[in-house]
Amino acid sequence: MSADEADKTLKQDLEDTRDDLRRAADEIRVKLHLAGMDAKDAWDEIQPRLEDFERRFDEKADEVSEELKALGSDIKQRLLNIKAKLKPE
Repeated sequence: MSADEADKTLKQDLEDTRDDLRRAADEIRVKLHLAGMDAKDAWDEIQPRLEDFERRFDEKADEVSEELKALGSDIKQRLLNIKAKLKPE
């Protein structure tokens, strides 16, 4: 495989990944819209907590504390609740 072919393959892989991400984001947007304000409110509430968890995890990656485990468990449960609200009835 030539360098040009490798570049084209890499570019196609990246374009495929971009397209997959766009499709997934669009699907979530549609589901959130259909789920109504309840799920959107739950998402808006959990999103900053998820960002906080990720930031704190990065800061304390070597010393995972009980507090961080509890936060992760709480976020996981809230995400499961949102996911349950998005399931078709």
